[in-house]
Amino acid sequence: TLDPLEARAVVFDDGQTQAAILMVDVCGLTLASTRRIRSLIEAAGAIGPEQVMVTYSHTHSAPATTPYVNQPPDPAYLAWLEQTLADLVTTARRRLQPARMAVGEGRADFNVNRRLRTPEGMVMRANPHGLVDRRVRVLRFEPEDAPLPRGTLGNAAMPQVDPLAVLFSYVCHPTVLGGTNYRYSGDYPGAARRVVERAFTAPDDGAPACLAGFLPGCFGDVRPHLLAPEGRFREGTPHELLILGRRLGGAVLQAAEASPAGAVEGIAMATREVTLPYASLPTAEDLRAALAGPRRYWAQALLERLDREGLPAAETTEVQVLRLGRHWLVALPGETTLEIGLAIERSLAEIGLARPDRGDITLSIGYANDYVAYLPSASLMTEGGYEVTSWYEYLRCGPFTPDLEGRLVQAALGLALELGAA
Repeated sequence: TLDPLEARAVVFDDGQTQAAILMVDVCGLTLASTRRIRSLIEAAGAIGPEQVMVTYSHTHSAPATTPYVNQPPDPAYLAWLEQTLADLVTTARRRLQPARMAVGEGRADFNVNRRLRTPEGMVMRANPHGLVDRRVRVLRFEPEDAPLPRGTLGNAAMPQVDPLAVLFSYVCHPTVLGGTNYRYSGDYPGAARRVVERAFTAPDDGAPACLAGFLPGCFGDVRPHLLAPEGRFREGTPHELLILGRRLGGAVLQAAEASPAGAVEGIAMATREVTLPYASLPTAEDLRAALAGPRRYWAQALLERLDREGLPAAETTEVQVLRLGRHWLVALPGETTLEIGLAIERSLAEIGLARPDRGDITLSIGYANDYVAYLPSASLMTEGGYEVTSWYEYLRCGPFTPDLEGRLVQAALGLALELGAA
């Protein structure tokens, strides 16, 4: 272990609705795992299934928790993990206390678009002119009975108490540590969490006075800007991991301190099933032919599924939306590319549900509740590249249809309209 794999849970209750967010250091969780976690929480008399959001940081330095190429998860570990996460929500629910919320925004610049067009096609190389989001988005929660802000720092009010929790989101693959690393690590999200929690450490016993949680952005096509001399991506060192954690953690702290907290005018949460059709399905002949090639594990797994139950024409997954007062969290089920996350953010603003001019934020969370492989935007599908062609690594039947982006955006908008504005 380089640094501990951890999980965090935050529970919200406005007197009518309860909602929970789980944040866990694993690479992915399937919808089946999410449903088992939700069932365990419900059985404990806690929160209803549709009111639980399960996010995963997508650190690549964690045990396998989803079927991937030739690495199935350990059933015993997965069962332990699911029960532990359910217990965590139950514990958090017992510790509810009145709170206020503030939102803030900072900046960190160690991410880069990883899709570069070349004469040979789309390759995974740093594209300094490609789409990237360097915003650090922050939700700060503090006790309701905390003293109101008294001083100012420039034009920003200065909170006078340590927060109960700071949730932050950033758009960058947690792949500072690469394929040669065999030690467990939360990667840069874990390093940044430690920076934030240490900044709010109680001086008497050293216990963290604040919980820090990472909400993964839509970073399917964005990764750390760490380059070898010839320009290719390289792995970072443990020391570089600490540096990036400090850089992001510092941005989180600055953003967390910059805005006054206020009451949350109600919460609402809903989940919608979404169907993502495959563009085509392989035949039994296709799969048998692939047994002799590099996709043999994929072919064998799908042949067994074909014999057992047939191949599905579509992937069934879900989109989830949580409204915290005027602010929105949209949970998407896999390695969502940045273009889709920004499209959802723009769409909520265009219909007036989120108003950036008054400080409303929309967080598009790309790794939540399910792990259905890469979810590329329509424009990326026309360009090709790893995010479009790697579906077989996730044991999927084929690429999704180009309307995938529209289906996800429309599901998010529909849910947001149902939940209404504060």
